[in-house]
Amino acid sequence: MTIRSVILMKGMTSAQSNKLAGIENGADVTDTANVTAAGALMESEVTNLAQVKAFASSDYATAAQGSTADSALQNIVEDTTPQLSGDLDGQGNEITNIKDPTDDAGVGDRGYNDARYSAIVANTIGTAGQAGFGVGVCPNLPDGFTPMQGFSVPVSDNYGNYQYKDGSVMVWVPKFFHKIGNGSNGLDVNDIDIKPASYFGSTAEANSAGYALLRAFTDNGIEQAGFFDDKYKCSKRAWGSGYIASSIAGGLPISTASAHNPIADLTACSGNYYYEAINAAHARDGVNGAVNAASIFFVQSQFINSALAILSMAHGQAATATTYCAWYDATYNYPKGCNNNALDDVDDGTVSYTSDGYSNCGKTGSGVPFAKTTHNGQACGIADLNGLMYEINLGVTCIAADKTITAATNANPCQVTAVGHGRSTGDYAMVRSVGGMTEINDKIFTITVVDADNFTLDGVDSTAFAAYSSGGSITVGDFYMAKEATAMKDFTSGNSLSTDHWGATGVAAMMDAFDMMFETAYPSNGFAQRMGSGANQVLSEAVTGNPFLLTCLGIPKDAAGVDVTGTNLFGKDYFYQYIRNELCVLSGGHWNSSSAAGVWLSSWNFSRTDSSNAVGFRCACYPV
Repeated sequence: MTIRSVILMKGMTSAQSNKLAGIENGADVTDTANVTAAGALMESEVTNLAQVKAFASSDYATAAQGSTADSALQNIVEDTTPQLSGDLDGQGNEITNIKDPTDDAGVGDRGYNDARYSAIVANTIGTAGQAGFGVGVCPNLPDGFTPMQGFSVPVSDNYGNYQYKDGSVMVWVPKFFHKIGNGSNGLDVNDIDIKPASYFGSTAEANSAGYALLRAFTDNGIEQAGFFDDKYKCSKRAWGSGYIASSIAGGLPISTASAHNPIADLTACSGNYYYEAINAAHARDGVNGAVNAASIFFVQSQFINSALAILSMAHGQAATATTYCAWYDATYNYPKGCNNNALDDVDDGTVSYTSDGYSNCGKTGSGVPFAKTTHNGQACGIADLNGLMYEINLGVTCIAADKTITAATNANPCQVTAVGHGRSTGDYAMVRSVGGMTEINDKIFTITVVDADNFTLDGVDSTAFAAYSSGGSITVGDFYMAKEATAMKDFTSGNSLSTDHWGATGVAAMMDAFDMMFETAYPSNGFAQRMGSGANQVLSEAVTGNPFLLTCLGIPKDAAGVDVTGTNLFGKDYFYQYIRNELCVLSGGHWNSSSAAGVWLSSWNFSRTDSSNAVGFRCACYPV
């Protein structure tokens, strides 16, 4: 209860109330001068706790009202020293860290740093095409987070933006339901409709209406109210006596190679490998840069990346101008970035970045105009999802094995011999390094099993191919994604423990199998596919089952959703299909990916122990 609400019980006039509101707004209510000014409006000097109690419990208020006021205001004291971190209501609620409002490093709003304060504005995803869409206000702020100035104002550059105690800026993305158009469900093919979580009474109700809840919003067996995602790719920052990975504007993006802002420079990381990103994430809330085994942070998941891509597409489809979607364009209607090997965007010459000093990589969040580089086309959004640096995405992997090819026939269909291949009809097989019959190299096929040592390549007539001469291998594997019961923060970086993101033991404990989708129709079944194919539907409208899970990963529902050129609707972004043991999926592209870069890009050809000067990461967390 505020002073103003207590005074209104006395029957204050509207004019007096408005004057008091102006004083109360932003005022330090523990400062004698401010309280005195408020009291003067009532023709009563209310300058200390006793007077507030007496006033609130006078014959103009009921005993119950007086008691309520007494409880709510029990810690207002006469003190000429600002008490910015004082316990204002006796329940541990504080005025959050207030800084210079011109300091973008992080400022706090006036108010409670807890759920009741944040819930002043509903936890809603907003309306596509309008101000603030794609971010929102967290209803249950974890320890260590501070709202930034303007966090609850949809038109603010800091709407939905919060700062963790290390200085990292993170963006809150509220839970939402989505519907994919198929032309007969009330939406045109590939149109996306977004509803806030409050629109339906339950996920079951949403499903019955054709709306689904993405896996990004189920973690640790709980439907989450939303997620926090780093506003910027991670860069190195001093923390105590060590170094951690923080989300800050103008940083030098961390890579997984020694020549470019190496991840091994962080206290928690001993080498320049993709798996070290997990250790780096777990150190953000650690001591002096060390890993915190109970960390709330994790490396952004493929689930979250897909959710951001879906939000971006829905926002662009709903926008009619650049007012609330700076990257809106009749043709290139998606977030822009650093991707043309010249610190610019290949599709928008007005976008430019500041170099980080390595090749043509830019600094984090340095794109100008900045709003053109965010997922929602507004300064409050998540930056640099298109290019700059590839990002490591967790939550999905593959257990694969190679088998040596010893023969391939000139026949229809082509028959391949790989002793003890161990596969079943309908499985995928990736072929590489065959001598002679090179026409089948670097492609993925659907196979039909002949016997334990032989299978045919579906739809492949090899009668006119060059004769097989020697060598070659097939790679076969099974794909897995994090269980709904798994907490993303619990994944560890190895390949032997039950909590590890990679390896049979961790996969069995933490993941479930799913059916992957690949283009296998010869000769269009090479590795480099692109998202979209003509007017075909790309994502599945399913609300459950495997097709739904593919959408949760940003994967087309079937091969009709990809080809070698792609479509502008999906940014012509790469879908690089591959079968890789200890798979580590990458997203976004880098500074030289050109039109292949974008929010829909996913590369399935990298593994846990890879390293690259163009691969970094960002962190995320859930409130519970």
